[in-house]
Amino acid sequence: MTQTSPDVAPEPAPDEPQRAGTPTALTVPSPWGARVAQLLARVLPWLERLPRFAVVFLRVVVALAAAGAIGTYLVLGIIHLRFPFEIEWMEGGLVDEIRRALAGQKLYVKPTVEYVPFLYAPLYFYVAAAFSKVLGVGFFSARLVSYLASIAGIALIARIVHRETGGKHAALLAAGVYAGAYPLSAGFFDIARVDSLFVLLLLAALYVARFGRSVSSAVGAAALFTLALLTKQSASVIFVPVAAYLVLAGWRRGLVFAASGAAMMVGSVVVLDRIHDGWFWWFVFWLPRQHPWVERMWVDFWLEDLMRPLSVSCLLALFYVMVDRRVFSTGDARAAAPGDARRDAEPADAPRVAEAGGAQLGGTDAAVPSRPAHGSTFALSFRDFRDGRYFYLFAAVGMLGASWAGRLHAGGWPNVIMPGFAILAILFGLGVHAAIAAAAQLSEPRRHRLEAFLLVLAAVQFACLAYDPSRYAPKSLDAKAGEHLLDKIRKVEGDVFIPAHGHLATLAGKRPYAHEMAVADILGINGGPAGADLRADIEKAILQKRFGAIFSDTDFYKKEIQQAYRQEGKVFEDKKVFWPVTGFRVRPERIYVPKSTGASRPSIPRR
Repeated sequence: MTQTSPDVAPEPAPDEPQRAGTPTALTVPSPWGARVAQLLARVLPWLERLPRFAVVFLRVVVALAAAGAIGTYLVLGIIHLRFPFEIEWMEGGLVDEIRRALAGQKLYVKPTVEYVPFLYAPLYFYVAAAFSKVLGVGFFSARLVSYLASIAGIALIARIVHRETGGKHAALLAAGVYAGAYPLSAGFFDIARVDSLFVLLLLAALYVARFGRSVSSAVGAAALFTLALLTKQSASVIFVPVAAYLVLAGWRRGLVFAASGAAMMVGSVVVLDRIHDGWFWWFVFWLPRQHPWVERMWVDFWLEDLMRPLSVSCLLALFYVMVDRRVFSTGDARAAAPGDARRDAEPADAPRVAEAGGAQLGGTDAAVPSRPAHGSTFALSFRDFRDGRYFYLFAAVGMLGASWAGRLHAGGWPNVIMPGFAILAILFGLGVHAAIAAAAQLSEPRRHRLEAFLLVLAAVQFACLAYDPSRYAPKSLDAKAGEHLLDKIRKVEGDVFIPAHGHLATLAGKRPYAHEMAVADILGINGGPAGADLRADIEKAILQKRFGAIFSDTDFYKKEIQQAYRQEGKVFEDKKVFWPVTGFRVRPERIYVPKSTGASRPSIPRR
């Protein structure tokens, strides 16, 4: 038997076939295999970079969507400023109140056919009157107040998110979501209404309450809440949860905020009520509470007003305020968001960090200490309330609660949800940033995939908010039709009653009368003795033929009008012109002139 060395492999016999898998120096790869190997060597590095490229691409896409939403709104606002007639049917009535404020007359008096106040607090009217003193009384100055306030509100939303996160991208997205909510508010951002000034004052109050350090800042935030209350009474609903948060986060500053705010609010209401002989409280607080509830809004507010168009924002808001960011963390007890390091270095934070032994009392989340490892994800302590998440949770309770209350009352149009849109926009930006920061704790491929998914969700949100801006742009034919209508009004002898568009009489050089909506707010709930007197006053004016003509567009006092007046004709022959682009869809339709008892009165020329 022949033995071979264990270190030397036996050579195969010359005629023995090569075993499969046995390497040989004579093996030559095929040309196709070499080409595939070369192609993979070139493509694989690009495939590895693809998730990163996708993230960059999606960031640009959603940033452009946000910028587009803001730009579209800015252009629409300029178009509206130039339009000389009503964009929404109540605008003219509010302009008449601005004229009254500029003339130094009381805004809240006993209602009569000549004048009935709207159910709004007075600050917007006086701010617009100040603008009107320089720019002239009219739609331009009244809308300019709302337009500038809305722009400032968008900027303040971006500032809040940037201050919290240090991220410009998240700030832009938040501002874009609020601007994109323009159609959800029925286009009320820039018209002659109180809402945009109200939202701006609320956001300013929240900003000072959140980022203020001193006791004086608490007083300043309370003063801003008082101004918001003097713009729209629902500010009190938002003040309460914010005060509760500040007391829990730092009792000294919180008590100063609560006490000073309550004193300023109650004091201003008492003073204004005395000045107006009790009518201020009657119109601004008592009368709105008499309106009936809209039962379907108990559910539809959440499903139709919020979840359907803003489901992504609601989801990210819940993530931000409810989910502990440590659930995504692999090492550090807290997933720090980009920008936190810069905010940690702010000198203003140092005293608050020292006071809390390293815990932040409010303003940013950067210095919030991590909880013990054994603590529950949702466990709460007083120190937890210093975390900014809970500030926005309490603020959301107030802002969404006020919006919900507005929709529950009869007559609550979607504009009452604007505070809710503002806080959801802020939480959208904070939620996107927090989720991306949490994903940064994952390994690189997973991080990029998750970030891409979050950006796709943001893109879906902007897609849900897309709208046709031409729907909100009045046409040149509308302006021409309005001029023809003014010519008809000017040719009427004596006063003209236009219940739903009283300001048209003002534009034609005649005196305005009470607006139909303000009258309906009172007569819709009877209104007590004041309502009975108002009803009798209007009936008397119509039946005694006080007006040279009545331009009607609804069934408002139709029976009395037909009893004393005869229809002369239609206001417009064209069925498509002079409709308001938002709000209640009405326009002057029929012209009534007094029934003749002797010589016939001259008819009004038709268009």
